[in-house]
Amino acid sequence: MDDRAGYTIARGTADADRLARMSSVMATSTLRFLQGVGLRAGASCLDVGCRDGQVAIDMARLVGTAGRVVGVDADDGALDIARRAARDAGVHADFVHADPARDCLPFTDVDLAFSRLLLSHLVEPMAALRAMVSTVRPGGVVAVEDLFTPTLHAEPRVTALEDLAEVYSATVRFHGGDPTIGPRLGAHLGAAGLVDVHEETVENRMTTTSQKMFLAELLDNMHEAIASAGTATPDQVRSIRTAVATEAERADTVFVQARMHQVSARRPPR
Repeated sequence: MDDRAGYTIARGTADADRLARMSSVMATSTLRFLQGVGLRAGASCLDVGCRDGQVAIDMARLVGTAGRVVGVDADDGALDIARRAARDAGVHADFVHADPARDCLPFTDVDLAFSRLLLSHLVEPMAALRAMVSTVRPGGVVAVEDLFTPTLHAEPRVTALEDLAEVYSATVRFHGGDPTIGPRLGAHLGAAGLVDVHEETVENRMTTTSQKMFLAELLDNMHEAIASAGTATPDQVRSIRTAVATEAERADTVFVQARMHQVSARRPPR
């Protein structure tokens, strides 16, 4: 694999605060999506690329004690955070080390395999999708959420947010990902052998300073990836970060997350 390839955002404890802020922005739309594809009490579910476990914990609340939730990630630091968060939340979820981009996932016959903001970072997203498909039972569901980065914007317009989207996109591309994968997810699920493909889109609005600051923290946690890609100088990154943080403090400025594509499909029955 190209040595430039890899997840472009700092992991483990370095990214915990940003992920918590981002999760608060996305929680409502993600849960609505998961319930719409059949997440219910007693279901068995995988959260693939679970990071700090926010979605897995919400899944565990929904499936209850009769269900099972497993979060899968390649970052041991993030998995430790997820385990502590699940204990603190009083829910049961298991968290397992595996790299969905490279490994066969050690699960079969689950009802639902889900990933959020994973595929856009991968050099071979189809490999991860096929791994997810292999885990679900016949008739089970694979559901993914990912973005179309150029639609990140603010109301009223904030040019620094557009600059952030350009730097983010160029950096992800350099490292082998696809920051515009959202509109192609349906085709990818079909190519992975799934049927009954269904797609919706959502734009999550950020109105509080705490929510909006996750985008400033995104730059904080991409310094190394940006530097190795050469997509912006340190001075440019600092300037964009300062402008984004300043606008985040303004009560009359709304940030709108890049459009999320929520796509689900079923594994054909035998």
